[in-house]
Amino acid sequence: MNKQILITLGLSIAQFALSQALDSTDITIDSLITADTTSTLSDTVKADIPLLIPSKKDIKTSLPLLRTEESFPKPTLLEEPFFDYKSIIPDIQSQIDSLKTLMKLYEKSQKMPTIKEELLDLIKVPERLHRVTLQNGSVVLGEIIEERFDTIVLKTNIGRLVLNQESIMKIEEELPPAAKIAFIEEPQVEIFSGKEVITGSVKNTGKKRGDFIRVIANLWTKTTGLAAQDSAFINGIKMTYNTGVKADTALEPEQTASFRVEVHLPGSLKVQYRTFDIRWEEEK
Repeated sequence: MNKQILITLGLSIAQFALSQALDSTDITIDSLITADTTSTLSDTVKADIPLLIPSKKDIKTSLPLLRTEESFPKPTLLEEPFFDYKSIIPDIQSQIDSLKTLMKLYEKSQKMPTIKEELLDLIKVPERLHRVTLQNGSVVLGEIIEERFDTIVLKTNIGRLVLNQESIMKIEEELPPAAKIAFIEEPQVEIFSGKEVITGSVKNTGKKRGDFIRVIANLWTKTTGLAAQDSAFINGIKMTYNTGVKADTALEPEQTASFRVEVHLPGSLKVQYRTFDIRWEEEK
């Protein structure tokens, strides 16, 4: 019993002495581990590679330093760009010069396009056109569809326009291109037994060709009764129409032609006065 107490007391003194020695010296954990590769870690396991445990001093200095903004490399203005644009500029300039040459050739060869008559027939031309001249000198063409005290509504090719009356200087009526046949002078009348012969000349003062032009003579009695009537075609230019009809009764703008109409009269009727009309058509 006394022997066990002495052993226990001796072990306690030895542990206390060992702890005091560790606190008073700089002995690290590495000094307690041998470097011999043949040393044993336990009674049953051998270690071929030494177990290295870093000291407290090594743990503090093993982490890498943080990078600050000043540590990053700054780009310089002299660095080469990603896209080599200098080699592309001459090619672009060459293509521009080629396009300029092609445009010049196109402008020289450009001509007025020919429009078929079928396409012209599809274009709806208003029956009445008005030329509206504004105070600032501008001219607007269209059809007046509504007129008020202070404004007018004009239908044009780009839509409806509302114009103030104060901004309008004058309004003139402009008719679409058409033929207009008129007498050059008063027709001459020759009276024979049982008939009258009317002669004269006509002119196309319009902007379009007139076709199948004929002059109609009306003979009236004293009581405004129609005594006799007859007509004749003019001696115009020859035309062949789309229907296959050929005639010499047409007049182009500014052309003239003669006519001769014979009107037969019953013997019992007397002619008091005469009127003359002109009729024509506009064919394709």
